[in-house]
Amino acid sequence: MLKHPMLKYLKEEGPCGPRLPLILCPGCGAGQVLNFTLHAVDSLIEAGAARKEDFVFISGVGCSSRLTSHYLNFDSAWTIHGRSLAIATGALLANPKLNIVVFTGDGDAAAIGGNHFIHACRRNINVTVICMNNGLYGMTGGQVAPTTLDQTVTATTPYGNIEDAFDLCQLAQTAGAPYVARWTTAHPRQTTRAIKKALTTKGAAFIEVLSQCPVHKKRTPVDMIRELKAMTVPIKKAAGSGRIPVGEFCDTPRPEWTEKYEKIITTASRGNHA
Repeated sequence: MLKHPMLKYLKEEGPCGPRLPLILCPGCGAGQVLNFTLHAVDSLIEAGAARKEDFVFISGVGCSSRLTSHYLNFDSAWTIHGRSLAIATGALLANPKLNIVVFTGDGDAAAIGGNHFIHACRRNINVTVICMNNGLYGMTGGQVAPTTLDQTVTATTPYGNIEDAFDLCQLAQTAGAPYVARWTTAHPRQTTRAIKKALTTKGAAFIEVLSQCPVHKKRTPVDMIRELKAMTVPIKKAAGSGRIPVGEFCDTPRPEWTEKYEKIITTASRGNHA
C-alpha cells in the first residue's frame, strides 16, 4: 500500500502503541500546515541544503503545539505556554548551527507569548516561527484571542468581539524580523514556498498561516477554506479592498543575533575588551 511521502518524518509508533492518526480534530488546519512544513523541510534535505539532524522543532501549548514531540521524528521540545521562543533562544546559544522551527498558535504567540515574540523579532534570532492562526483559543474552548476579528462570535464573545485584532505580520515586521509572510490553508503551494524560504533565511522568519477551526466555528472545513480564500487578497491589490493581505511583507536581511553574540565570545576569549 502506498504511504504518504512525509510519513518518513513522523513517529508512527510509540511506547503505548500507534501514534497515528493525529489527535487533531477532523478538518483542523494544523495538519495541513504540518504537511506544508514537512514538504519544505524535505525539499531542503533532499537537495543537500540542510541535514535532518540539524532541525529542532519547538512548541509551547495549544492545538498546533502538540505536533512537535508527539508526532515529529526530529529532535523536538514541547515546552511552556508562550515560552517557546525563550527556549529556542537557549537552544541557539548552546548550538547556533541548529535550524529551529517554532510551531505556535495565535494565542500562544500573541497573548501570553507576545513579549517573547516581539523581542525574538527585535533581536533577530535565527528561528522560523510558523503561527497557525485560527482566530481563537482552540484547545481550551474557543475563547476570544488577540487575533479574533471584529464582531466575531466566540465562546467568550457571544455578542461579537469588540476589540481590534493584532496584525501579527505587521507586528513582526515592525519589531524587526527580516522575513515575514502570510498565507492560508487555502494556499498550499504558496505556504510551502514561503516556509522553505523562511528556513533558509538567516535570522527571524515569521510565517502566519490563517487556518480553520471547524469545531468551534461550527462550519464545515470546506466552507471555511473557501471563506479563507475569499477574505484574502494579494498584498499589491489589498489597498481599499477591505480584505486581508497575503504574500511576502518583507525580505530584508540584517545581522543575526547569535552571530553577533559569537563575536563577543571570541573577543572576550582573547582578552580584548576594547
